[in-house]
Amino acid sequence: MPEASYSTTSRLPVQAIWDYVREMDNWAPFLRGYQSHEKQSDTDSVWVLKGDVGMVARTVKFHVHIDEWGEPSRVRFTLKGLNEPMQGGGEFTLALYEDAAAAASAPAQPKLGLFARFLRWLYRLVLGRTERAEGANAGPGAGMSRLEFRLRITPGGPMGPMVDALMKPLMLPVAEELADRILAELEKRHGQKP
Repeated sequence: MPEASYSTTSRLPVQAIWDYVREMDNWAPFLRGYQSHEKQSDTDSVWVLKGDVGMVARTVKFHVHIDEWGEPSRVRFTLKGLNEPMQGGGEFTLALYEDAAAAASAPAQPKLGLFARFLRWLYRLVLGRTERAEGANAGPGAGMSRLEFRLRITPGGPMGPMVDALMKPLMLPVAEELADRILAELEKRHGQKP
């Protein structure tokens, strides 16, 4: 099952990040391959994403259900493919990052193999890297916040194992890009220079 977790820090307060993340209309367009989304209620929406997995380009519709609005620190959701046999979920987690204890409890970034590092490099080369403010990913300090984004997707059907193998190395760059684009936009709005 392709899964990715990415954690980054910002000099913005947790509440400022929460106020932005709690409204999917703010950050949905930052997701790689975003085509559109339509809210059906406060907890349900349909998202349309176009993705390239290896040599295959597909447009996938997902039903997204918000399982938890844990203000001001967590948004947890589940995904179900409407036109492709896929399911999964994810979450945004926000926390203060002010002291060394917070740094010690931060999740370790996964060690990547040579092939995954190569694909990550290629992804960034082709699609670019999000510019972040100078203080991004700085160590703990007063007023610092940590944003973690986790995403998992399980492809199904007869092509599931092949799609799984193709998606796995692309998940981390997608998670990194989404979290970094959210914080880059917020840092720009709050006057932090890139």
